[in-house]
Order: sequence, then structure tokens, then C-alpha cells
Amino acid sequence: MKGVRPVQVVEAVLADIGPYLQQVERQLRAAMEDSGAEAQAIALHLIESGGKRIRPIMTLLSGRVFDADVERVVPVGVAAELIHMATLVHDDVIDEAATRRGRPTVNSKWGNHSAVLAGDCLLARALVILVDKSTPEIVRIMSDMILRMCDGEIQQKQSLGRLDQTEEDYFRRIEKKTALFFAACCQSGALMQGASPEQAQALYEYGRNIGMAFQVVDDLLDVSGEAEVVGKPVGNDLAAGILTLPVLYLLQQTGMRERVASILGQGPATGEQVRAVLELVRSNGAIEYSRQVAAGFARRAQEQLLGLPAGEGRELLALIADELLQRAY
Repeated sequence: MKGVRPVQVVEAVLADIGPYLQQVERQLRAAMEDSGAEAQAIALHLIESGGKRIRPIMTLLSGRVFDADVERVVPVGVAAELIHMATLVHDDVIDEAATRRGRPTVNSKWGNHSAVLAGDCLLARALVILVDKSTPEIVRIMSDMILRMCDGEIQQKQSLGRLDQTEEDYFRRIEKKTALFFAACCQSGALMQGASPEQAQALYEYGRNIGMAFQVVDDLLDVSGEAEVVGKPVGNDLAAGILTLPVLYLLQQTGMRERVASILGQGPATGEQVRAVLELVRSNGAIEYSRQVAAGFARRAQEQLLGLPAGEGRELLALIADELLQRAY
């Protein structure tokens, strides 16, 4: 594995745990087979919409650290992806989104009523799988994570458009919304393979830091990337009133809070207003600062791996951190 470039990580992961990821795909398709026709159609629509399957990959690789055979971990990866799918459906209803990854959202195709219920079905199915195929400890880990994720979403709604929020507010929010999901996946994958409490905690901290880096990079791309790379219009978060790390860094600079307030004014931001703020973000050091923050989280994630058994699983987890940072440049 030494000398593998970050761009090759996906291929390396597939070469190592590809058969188990195929099992994840098959079990995802089977998960809703005993549900009604519409619920099945919605689940299939979501599965075929793509996605990187990051959460199942993190779950499987964390188990891979302790044993090359991660078949026991597969159902936990399936449950994690079902939870993720449920959150996407609910997010799209809240955001009134018409498309995701270039395809119609569930709410635009089946309506809000069916979308909300379908998301609930996916979440319930995930918990049934965890009860049947994992342990009470893992059920609690995942359930607690879902609770905190919902709390993070509520905090985000309360913070929309507020220019007085701090970086600490932002970090607490993204920890709940994103990072704790990664942490729970890594911890659960390790526990399924017999990891000690200390080893599972190290992977929890690895996942949390990777999740923080992942969200910072995603937010960075929203202000610095191109729409076709990001997969959504650049500046989408700012237009929705969500202030991410690059914007919060800008607001800390002398006179910038007042200047941004004068640009945005009251009410929803227009495209012209968003572009004006993004120009300030790009010319005041916010991009480089955010990259450094993401790099710090990625380094802390890699440090958590040092006390774990050496091998392919540990190396792949370390390389994922490298690839994540590659996205920011």
C-alpha cells in the first residue's frame, strides 16, 4: 500500500473489500422487500441514485482493521446507509429540493407525504437490522447518533442567517450533523469484530475527526469549487442562510461583518448578493484557513490509528484522510 496516491484510494478500497460492498448493495435492495409497492419503489429509486457509500465503507474498513473477513459487519453497513438515505429524503422535503445527484428527489416524484413516511420506513428498517444483526451496544450507539443528528439540524435551522454565530457554534453543529455519524460507523464496525473498548474508542475518534474534515472540505467546495465538481450550485449554503467556516472566518476580519450585513440585507439572498460575498471570501484568506482546519482534523484522525493493529485496513483508513484533503485543492 505504500506509495499509493490519494486518487487511487477508491480502487484500493474496492480491491480489498469489494465483495463485501457488493453484499451491502444486495442487502440494501432486499431491505424493503416486505414493504408496500410504493415504499419499495422509493427505496430502489434512492439506491439507484448512486452515492459513494462512504458510511458502509468506513464501517467495513474499521472492522477490517481486526479481521480481513468482515461479513459480520455488512448488516451494520447496510443499516448505516439506510439511515443516511432516510436523512437525505427528509432533508429534501425540508429544503423543498427538486433534484439530487441529477435525479428527481423523492418528494418531487411522490410528494411530501409519501417522502416523509418513506424516510421513516428506511430509518425503522435500519434499526430492525441493527437489533437483529448487531448488539445492544451498537443499537444504542446508532440511536444516540440519530438523536444528536436531529439536534444538529434543529440548531442549524435556528442559526440561519445569523451573522453573530461563532466558529465554535459551527463546529458543534457539524459534529452533530455529520461527524458523529462517521464516528458511530467506525466504532460499530470495530465492535462487531471484537475490538477492545479502547480500540473502538480510537476508531470513534478517527471517524469523528474524518467527519469534521469531510464537512469542512464540503463547505469549502461550496464557496471555492465549480458547480459540476460540487454537484450543486456554488454558494448554495449561503443562499439558504447557512454560514459555514469560510464565511465565518471572513466575518471575523475587521469591518467585514458590517460589510457582509450591508450586502446581504434582509430576507433571502439573491444570486448577485451571494456572488459578492463569495468574492470577499475568496480574497480574504478564508479558503486557505479552511484548508488548514480540514488538514488539522485529518491529521488528528490519522493519529488515532497509530495504536491499532497494522495492516491493510489501517492503511486504507489513513489513505482516506489523504484523499479527503485532495478534494480541497
